[in-house]
Amino acid sequence: MVFDLVIIGGGAAGLFAGARAAEAGLNFCIIESMKECGLKLLASGSGQCNLTQGGSIRDFPEKYGVALQFVKPSLFELDNSALVLYFEQQGLPCEDRGDGKIFPVSRKSRDVRDLLLRLCRGGGQICWNQTVRSLQKEENLFILKTDSEDYRSKNILLASGGQSYPSTGSTGEAFNLPRLLGHRIVTPRPALTPVFINPFPLSSCSGTALSVSLDLFRNNRKVSSVEGDLLVTHKGFSGPVILNNSRLMDGGDRLQICWVPGLDREDLEKDLLERIRVSGKKKVRRGLSFKGLTEGLTVQLLKRSGIDIEKNLSQLSRTERISWLDTLTKDPYIIAAKGGFNQAMVTAGGVSLKEVKQGTLESRLCPGLYFAGEVLDVDGETGGYNLQFAFSSATLAVKSIHSTL
Repeated sequence: MVFDLVIIGGGAAGLFAGARAAEAGLNFCIIESMKECGLKLLASGSGQCNLTQGGSIRDFPEKYGVALQFVKPSLFELDNSALVLYFEQQGLPCEDRGDGKIFPVSRKSRDVRDLLLRLCRGGGQICWNQTVRSLQKEENLFILKTDSEDYRSKNILLASGGQSYPSTGSTGEAFNLPRLLGHRIVTPRPALTPVFINPFPLSSCSGTALSVSLDLFRNNRKVSSVEGDLLVTHKGFSGPVILNNSRLMDGGDRLQICWVPGLDREDLEKDLLERIRVSGKKKVRRGLSFKGLTEGLTVQLLKRSGIDIEKNLSQLSRTERISWLDTLTKDPYIIAAKGGFNQAMVTAGGVSLKEVKQGTLESRLCPGLYFAGEVLDVDGETGGYNLQFAFSSATLAVKSIHSTL
C-alpha cells in the first residue's frame, strides 16, 4: 500500500495532524515508537492540559523568541480562538482558568488525547511500538523501515517531538531522520526549565513566589533584562521569569535579581531613612519588610547583606544600609546548572528553520517532507504556547500536503 501521508510521531502535533488528515480524507498512518500515543500530552499542564492562551493571536509570535517570524503562518492558519472552537465542536468544552490559560473544562489531559485518538482512527491507521530505523526517498515515494514493517508514502510529516521528558518517547533519536535527508539540526538544549544555585542560600524560602526584575550576565556582559514572577525552590529558581528565559541561560551565568521592581534606588534610600526616623526601635527583620517579600525571605536577604537580624533599625551603619540596598536591587547568584531534559518542558533547537518553508512547513531540501511541532527549532513560553504551535503547525502542514494531492 502507498499512503498519501505517513506521520512519524504520535504526540500532540502528530495526533492533531492525524485528526486533520482524517477530516481531509487522506489515506494516512501514524507511526509511534511507544506503546501508546500522547504520553507527553498526558503530562502537560500537570495532567490538566493547558491547550492555549487567551487574548489576540497577534500577541503570540513574540512568545517564541527568535522564531517569531517563522511561526506566524502556522498561528494565523489556526489561531487560539479557532483551536478552542475546534475542540468544543468535537465535544470537548474549554474554559479560561482566569489567568488567560485555557484548559478543557474537565481538566483532564486524557480527554484531549483520547478525543484526538478517536478522530485519527476515523480515517487512518495508528501503528504503535514501532521505531523508524531508516527513511529515504526513491523517485516520488518515501520508503520507511521500522523494526517490523516497511512503509511507502507520497508525503512524510515529521512530528516526532524534541528531547524533553525522554520517558515519554522524546529521546531525540528522531532527529536522525531529517539528518538522513540532509537537514541540519540546531543543537537541542533544555528550555522551560528551572535553574540551580550551589550552594543555595534561600532554600528555607522554598515555595515563595513574587514578582521581580532580573538581569542575566555572561562574562560580565548583560545578556537580557526581564520582569516576571519568580518561584524560589529548594535548589534554585523557577517560575515564569526563569522558565521563559531559560533558553538563554547556562551554567556559569550570573543572575542579578531586583526584589522590589518598580522602585529605584534613590527612592528606596529615602524610604529606608524615613523608616529609621519613624520606627528606629523596630527590629530590622520586621522594619524592613516590603510588599511581596515574606518575613522568611526578608531574613535571608538581611543575612546576605551581612546584617544582624536582631538589630534595631536605628543601629544600622551606613555600610549596612548600602549593603541592604544593594541586595534589594542587584542580588547576584551564579547558575551552577539548569534543569536537564528530564525537567525541561520543551526542547530548544531542532530542525533548522532556514531549511523549512514557513508558509507550508515543507522541507526546502526534500519535497514531500513536512514538519510540525517540537521537532522544529521553535520553543515558546509557558502557558499553552507550545501546544498551540503543535496544533497550528500540524494544521498548516496537513493543509499544504492536501493541496498537492
